[in-house]
Amino acid sequence: DETRHSARSASAGVVREEVGEQRDRIGYTQRGRQFSTMGENLLSQYSGRAKNLPQTLTLDHVSPATRLLEKRRQMFEVQEALDAQKEEFARREDAFRRREEALRKKDLELQESLIKFNKFLQENESKRNRAVKRTQDERKQREQKESEIVRLKEEHRKRLDEEKALKRELQLNEKYQLYLTNVVEGGSDDYHEIQDLLNRYKTLKDANQDLADAQRKHEQDNEDKRLEFANFKKERQNEMLNQNNDIAKLQKILEGREGITLRLLNDVDSTIRGTSDKTLELGQILRSVQNLLERFQKQVHSNAKHSSDQPRRAEKATSGGKSAEEIESDGKQAVESLDEICMYMLDYSDIVTEWLEECAEAKRKERGAATLRASEDA
Repeated sequence: DETRHSARSASAGVVREEVGEQRDRIGYTQRGRQFSTMGENLLSQYSGRAKNLPQTLTLDHVSPATRLLEKRRQMFEVQEALDAQKEEFARREDAFRRREEALRKKDLELQESLIKFNKFLQENESKRNRAVKRTQDERKQREQKESEIVRLKEEHRKRLDEEKALKRELQLNEKYQLYLTNVVEGGSDDYHEIQDLLNRYKTLKDANQDLADAQRKHEQDNEDKRLEFANFKKERQNEMLNQNNDIAKLQKILEGREGITLRLLNDVDSTIRGTSDKTLELGQILRSVQNLLERFQKQVHSNAKHSSDQPRRAEKATSGGKSAEEIESDGKQAVESLDEICMYMLDYSDIVTEWLEECAEAKRKERGAATLRASEDA
């Protein structure tokens, strides 16, 4: 609104300036035309030898005094003509002044009417702005009220839906109320009121919630540990890669050392071949001992694990190319096997002796029974 008012005030000022400039241009144009007309009249009257100017006489043959008088007469006539022209110019100037005053007065009246009209426009604009603002305010209030009505209707509808839902829930929960009443009345003396039962349920529910929270916490801890294990596994894999690289380097060194070892083994093989006969004889002895041990174990129905371990010992004992420590260990094992064989033989001897004694005792009992029957028959 203020922008419109400023624009209209500026436009009114521009109109006043244009009217003033147009008036000045009209006055200057009229005065210029008047002056040009006066100049043309003077030129037409005084240019050359016009008929209104005094006639110049031919005074070539007169005296100087006569010539002076003639000049004075001509000057007087010219002065009279100039005075007449001045009077005419003053009269026209006065007419132009009166006309200019009238134009100025009309301009003032026009400016006053323009100011009044501008004031009228400003008042109308102010009234219009107030009316527009009041209309906008009323429209906003109406829209707010309409939106509030819509919101209240929607809220009312929701409240009705909630009421219906609560009624349905109440109808559904009535059977639970009846059930809880029956439980309290027909149950034990631990719960005298329904609220006691509900409190117990709430306690159990809270405990269940605490357990669920603890489970979630443990699951989170498990996830953290899993991530930690994944990071640890990744670090170990990196270490394994580095160690594999080190192993590759050491493998090259090992290959060089194996070449040296191969040469040394060739030397050792030549030495071992010299002792192969003794080793073969020792292996035969060890196999014989092992076979005897297996036969005794089969006789006494030894367990499968023990009997399965012994062939591996025999294979180990019969394998060639052993070191002195291994041969000594096999000898100790053979001694232990011989001890076991001796124990089996002693056990077998005890079993045979016991069996013979049982057989003799059975025969004595049979003879006694026969004697008893014979005596009873007699």
